Amino acid sequence: MEGSAQVTADPLAQRIDAILSRPPMDGVHWGVLLVDAESGATLYQRNAHLRFVPASNMKIPVTAAALDRLGPEFRYRTAFFADPAALDGADPTRLRGDLVLAASGDPSLGDPFHSSGEAALEALADSLLATGLREVEGRLVVDGAAWDSTTVPTGWLVGNLDARFAATGGAFGMDAGELEIRVRGGAAPGAPATLTWTPRGTPDFVENRIRTGEAGQEADLRTAYLPESRRWVVEGTLPPGATVTLLRAQRDPVRQAAHALHRILEARGIRVRGGVAKVWEPGVALVAGCAAGSVSRCPTAVEVAGMDSPPLTEIVRAILEPSQNWMTEQLVRTLGREVGEGGSWEEGFGVIGDHMVNAVGVDSLDVHFRDGSGLAGYNLLTPRSLVQVLDHARTRPWALAFYDAMAEPGKAGTTLAGRLAGLEGRVHAKTGTISHVNALSGYLVSDDGRPLLFAVLSNAANLPASEVRSTIDEVVRAMAGVRTLDASPAPDLQ
Repeated sequence: MEGSAQVTADPLAQRIDAILSRPPMDGVHWGVLLVDAESGATLYQRNAHLRFVPASNMKIPVTAAALDRLGPEFRYRTAFFADPAALDGADPTRLRGDLVLAASGDPSLGDPFHSSGEAALEALADSLLATGLREVEGRLVVDGAAWDSTTVPTGWLVGNLDARFAATGGAFGMDAGELEIRVRGGAAPGAPATLTWTPRGTPDFVENRIRTGEAGQEADLRTAYLPESRRWVVEGTLPPGATVTLLRAQRDPVRQAAHALHRILEARGIRVRGGVAKVWEPGVALVAGCAAGSVSRCPTAVEVAGMDSPPLTEIVRAILEPSQNWMTEQLVRTLGREVGEGGSWEEGFGVIGDHMVNAVGVDSLDVHFRDGSGLAGYNLLTPRSLVQVLDHARTRPWALAFYDAMAEPGKAGTTLAGRLAGLEGRVHAKTGTISHVNALSGYLVSDDGRPLLFAVLSNAANLPASEVRSTIDEVVRAMAGVRTLDASPAPDLQ
């Protein structure tokens, strides 16, 4: 886009300006950019150089950087390692030492890649079962030291932390960090209520303080996570026989996944005599002289069994189509681990920022990271930086996979399933929504068949999100109707 002739369309500008100038939309901060993908011409711009909170449009630079730096065929490997001296050649059913799981942060251990997180761990356990191993005399050690143990980005609101959209991650996690709690009232008032949950990790992870109320009474349930004891409490009342499902963030994902794996190994017929241990500190000696955080790369340890994730292109689709926060944050720390110097948010942000500035050509002042998913209200992007990333992606070998991974109007399971009817097949874009922020950026085919790049960011609306989204959709429809004859000179935005 650098140095290209840039033009604006006067009739188009009039149409979009009229939409954005209508009360109460005239009180919203708008940033808009529309570019002809083939010529690089700017067809419309409004505050395209200003910085906005982007919400989930933050996922665009994160996934683009991951596809570039890790490669579209990158796969996570979650594997078991042991000291070769502890493997009994005469008796392959027994390991005379610890079994170490080198956690990779794989975000695919659950839906949509497996029917459940437990099914994913069962597949991992089956890889071990296939070796003939039936007894581990030592412990199951989950090595999470390659990633930092901070489970929450610094820009997240404390009040969001129990919500499933703010599920926290780590080096080993399942079910997208979500906890499903199912409650059923007893047969009569005063009878005990039953409670079950998945994933099943530690047996006391959810405490039942619920009582059965009167018939016809509204369910009144409250949940709280107790960090001191690392467990959830559910209390309140619900009518006899009534069922309620609650979805929350796990808040303790690595420990729960580790204990779930231990239970599944035992159920599959692999006895682990020493129980479960989690190692967070890098450098702690584990097996065969290998240090925690580097077991998977240590030449003296032997891989016993393991499982690969789907390729990165499929994970990116699972992120972009439904706007999956947890997987995105896992991807940020994966970039830090694989390309930077460790599995932390700061290292991941450094990799993504470097990619945007040095590979894409974005001005360093056009971007500020506080998370990868866009949940933080401290992130900043400009419309022009988003269009630059989208334009860069068009030139890459993974361009089609990235394009297809975006949400589409009318496509079930995507965030545009109920929007922009009539533009099916012509819009591939990323939505964005947090308090007072709505966004939509991506690819658009005009009425006359031209490929376009667009970004629409809104901040500080103080209006219902549905109203702002409807206005954004009006703008996109106006963009779709742009004609070549509408063009006239416009200022350079570079």
